[in-house]
Amino acid sequence: MKKFLLKLVAACAALAVCAGFCGCAAAGYTVFDDVECFSGDIMFSARILGGRADYAHRRMIEVITEINAQVSATRADSDVARFNSAPAGDRVSVGKHAYRLFNLSREYYDVTDGAFNCAAAPLAELWRVDAQSISQYRPDIDGSYISPPLPSAEQVGEVLPHCDPRLITGEERDGKFYLTKTDERVKLDFGGIAKGYAVDECVKILKEYEITSALLDISGNAYFYGRRVDNGQNEDWHVGIMSPRPRGGTAQARGYVCATSVYGDASAVTSGDYMRYYIHDKTDGQKLYVPHIIGTNGVPIGVASDGTDWRNADEWVMSATVIGDNSALCDALSTAVCALGLEHGAQLLKKVGYKGLIFTEKRYTIIGDVQFYKPDVYDGFTEYAFYEL
Repeated sequence: MKKFLLKLVAACAALAVCAGFCGCAAAGYTVFDDVECFSGDIMFSARILGGRADYAHRRMIEVITEINAQVSATRADSDVARFNSAPAGDRVSVGKHAYRLFNLSREYYDVTDGAFNCAAAPLAELWRVDAQSISQYRPDIDGSYISPPLPSAEQVGEVLPHCDPRLITGEERDGKFYLTKTDERVKLDFGGIAKGYAVDECVKILKEYEITSALLDISGNAYFYGRRVDNGQNEDWHVGIMSPRPRGGTAQARGYVCATSVYGDASAVTSGDYMRYYIHDKTDGQKLYVPHIIGTNGVPIGVASDGTDWRNADEWVMSATVIGDNSALCDALSTAVCALGLEHGAQLLKKVGYKGLIFTEKRYTIIGDVQFYKPDVYDGFTEYAFYEL
């Protein structure tokens, strides 16, 4: 198993989910240069076999650009930015992608009992884990960081009621789309689903341009289209799951925590606490790690209250990989599993019928029929104990 993981490491590198595409060019795949999308640290990569690959790739870039223009949380001219700054009661015209993402997010909010929440932006801003703040406070590659102040429990409790997507209504009329807020302070952020949605839109393009086989990846949101072709034979896709420890740094430095394989026509998405986070220096000398995923209680995962102060929780989900046929749903579910914790997150995946791998600091579990490979030794880290639900 150790050799299998090392072979995967030599074959590919990405942030969270890494698919084996070693030899893609030799097998006839067109390997396109990575393209920046959504933000500076999010990249789109594609390996395509058959059909009109160049045309398909060009069209996928166009669609991803369209989506970003409508839903970016950092662009002042995006539909989401215009909606967020609008007063309550104003009907805001939005594009089809923003409207679809809102409807999907509302559906997934209900499916996850609120664990996936596209309206948590005010809480993200309060905790300084929104896209703009996290880029400022996330530790640098050399380990240096800025320690920001934390909100009080009272502030969290005051903001939480304004973070409910049910405070927003959508309307389609005469081929146009509108969103209206009933609460002045409610805001949208589709960061937890936009990449998965974009991948699903790209899969439609692969079908349109008669592609035979492809690997698409938007910074860890991977889709395996068709079977992997190797020397004329149809094979499974090999998938390496990046280790969530140590936090930050490069994917190569962390290596793999495990690997699995996917037959094809499926997505694999990983969320976790280890890339988008900051460190708060407490007065007692302890370090508090604050990731960007916020739970239903309004507090980031891995953070707990001792009644007077915030502290690191005893156990939380640090990596959740979800495998299923819809990348947007995988994206939302991987975030929701982190927010819900090991047991409730696993129950959610069972309810939806998607497969998954969930890791905490101490243990892991497997949901569904997943081929699972793990190394005999975790380099420098405690081996995780299997937890059977």
